Amino acid sequence: MRTALSRRAWSRVAAVGAALLAGSATLLIGPAPAHAETVFIEVNPSTILAGFSVSLRASCGSTVNPAKATSSAFGSAAGSVILTPENGFLIGTGTIPANTAPHGYPVKLTCATGGTATTTLWVISATSKPTKGPNTGGGYFADHGKGGGTAMLAGGLAAVGAGGVLAVWAARRRRAVE
Repeated sequence: MRTALSRRAWSRVAAVGAALLAGSATLLIGPAPAHAETVFIEVNPSTILAGFSVSLRASCGSTVNPAKATSSAFGSAAGSVILTPENGFLIGTGTIPANTAPHGYPVKLTCATGGTATTTLWVISATSKPTKGPNTGGGYFADHGKGGGTAMLAGGLAAVGAGGVLAVWAARRRRAVE
């Protein structure tokens, strides 16, 4: 009986010691920050025809001071857009001049605190034609349906027929067992 009590006492001492150690480590290290400072900028839409406007949404972390977004896509005279606080974000609108050449343009956010972020705005031309999609591999119909369709159809029908025969065989076998 004495051995059981000493084990119980030792386990209590160990539990109290572990709790004290964890508590002192928390005090020495300090609490984790509630959130990290996030600086970002988004352009919507990210691909646009020249002559139209884009919406800008950004964040400079916890600061709510106005910030500036600059890009050569916004024209040479008005190459920057002032973003103002609204609902916890920095919001603004930029117009792409009609004579802007099709290209990817960097849009740089500069916060009052000195933080920066960059994204890309793609300007396209109304006269440009889409290019052919990527060659994504050599599937069975990669030859544009020439020559392989009949074999694929016959193979599919054979698989369906084999499944039907197997289903009938299994149903008859079940009846014979009962």
